Parts: sequence; C-alpha cells; structure tokens
Amino acid sequence: MTIQNPYNMAISKNILTQGFTGTIDKLVVFRNYNGKIVVSKYPDMSSRKQSPKQKKQNKRMIEANKYAQNVFGDTKKKNEAQLRLDVPSNKLYRALVKEYFNEVRK
Repeated sequence: MTIQNPYNMAISKNILTQGFTGTIDKLVVFRNYNGKIVVSKYPDMSSRKQSPKQKKQNKRMIEANKYAQNVFGDTKKKNEAQLRLDVPSNKLYRALVKEYFNEVRK
C-alpha cells in the first residue's frame, strides 16, 4: 500500500521495502525518515550551480581520495600509514583523507 503525500513522494508500508534504503538505477530513491520508508525520484543535479569555494573544495576532495587510494593500493604504504596514524584498519581511509587536508592547509 502506498500513500501519496503533497511533496511528490510516496510513503511505503510494503513489507518488502522494510528497512530498504538506497537507489535503483538512478531512477528511484528509498529513504528512511522517522521509521517510514519514503520513495521519491532520483534528484536532478544537472542545473546545480556551484560557487567557486565549492568547486575548490570538490577538487581538494578528489585529490584527497586519490591520495588515500594510492596508499591503499600499496600494502607497504598502507601498513606504514596505519602505524604512523595509529588507527585501526577500518578507519585508515578516513584518517588518510584527514591527513591530506591537514597537509594542504599548511
């Protein structure tokens, strides 16, 4: 059973979608708001205008991810980084991104 609301989203009470979140082929988005599954269309971000600061920050984030991926690609670098940053392996990627941002600020 689906109930249409005024915000062009459907609230699903279907047992099959219980606890389901995410997207289906960039067509439909499932979200969980206050225990209710909300189904909406995938957002169109094509007309979004970014400020110069946003563009600069997005570029930095891309560079930080490339840095972290480079470290993750080499087992030796990965082990050295884990010792240097003193973090468990499941938090290493985030710590590498943070390290990159701290180095860029200097």
